[in-house]
Amino acid sequence: MTAALTADVAIVGAGVIGLASAERLTAHGISVIIVDDGRAQGATRVSGGLIRAFDPDGTYGAWPVESHARYLERGWHGSWPAVHGHGSLTLIDRQDLTRVEPRIDAVRGAGLPIEVLTADDVARRCPHLTVPGHLLGVLEPRAGWLPADDVVRAMHRDAGAGLRLHQARALSLKHSSRRIDGVRTSDADVHADAVLLAAGVGSAHLAQTAGVHLSLRTRAVSYCLFRTEDATGLPTMVDRTTGAWLRRWGTGHTVLAGVASTRTDVPARTRDGVDASEEDRIRAVVAQRFPHLAEAPAVGGVTAYDAMTTTGGPAAVTSWSRPRGLVTAAGWNGGGFKLAPAVGRRAADHLLEALK
Repeated sequence: MTAALTADVAIVGAGVIGLASAERLTAHGISVIIVDDGRAQGATRVSGGLIRAFDPDGTYGAWPVESHARYLERGWHGSWPAVHGHGSLTLIDRQDLTRVEPRIDAVRGAGLPIEVLTADDVARRCPHLTVPGHLLGVLEPRAGWLPADDVVRAMHRDAGAGLRLHQARALSLKHSSRRIDGVRTSDADVHADAVLLAAGVGSAHLAQTAGVHLSLRTRAVSYCLFRTEDATGLPTMVDRTTGAWLRRWGTGHTVLAGVASTRTDVPARTRDGVDASEEDRIRAVVAQRFPHLAEAPAVGGVTAYDAMTTTGGPAAVTSWSRPRGLVTAAGWNGGGFKLAPAVGRRAADHLLEALK
């Protein structure tokens, strides 16, 4: 077993939330050890990478706008990958416009371009898409997608020498009745005055070892790659009425497409490929908006999972008073990548306060 390790902060989870938090901490001169068992990035590794500022539900306040602006600036040091700015089109029911207008105004107020399109406008701007008349499109010209793996690597580089990665399985939290003292792992204990749990659904078990209850469960996530005749000019699309989403894959004639799933409590693992029934489900729903997919051959895919709260409600960054020094950030229900810069900043603020 390796000798015990020491840092100011231990983070469990080397996904985008953990790394965004680590980068912000090292920027303040805080030493960080990330504990991850080698299946680094979990849900991040298979993220579709869609980013946009518009949040129809307003669940996370200013975080989507803040995060989108940070992605456009290529991080805090200008070193992250550039956004694939193909544009983002969010389809909503016309009757929801009044409800979401404050969210549209928030994006516009931040100086980011956004406009509302009728179904006829969408047909003219995006001829590949078929949108019924009762829907509207909220178009963000500077939004799009990012390669998740490249982003987390850039965050790791930005964190510099203040960050160490400890490849081990986190077993439990070290603590007294009042204070966090680190993380027990399969290889060595990590001593730290504060701990961030950003390990997706695995955060629940670890929190319980310190007497903290996190209400989390897994949710099925899968997507397919389809070879199409032509995806030129296609924006990323999120259809709020069907749960469908898609984006261009690279620069060729391939698109990445998925449909939100209601299946929960699935195994916390990822694998290449999707079952035939899931491929058929995705194709049938997405083809309603992008008819090219009706006959397009599938050329790949991923079956995975994400963490969500058991109530289906929003995730949160939470600083716990007992034991002091514990901060949790898990349960993003597929939205963690989009929110990561703001979540990482907020988690780092909590941890800095806990270290005082």
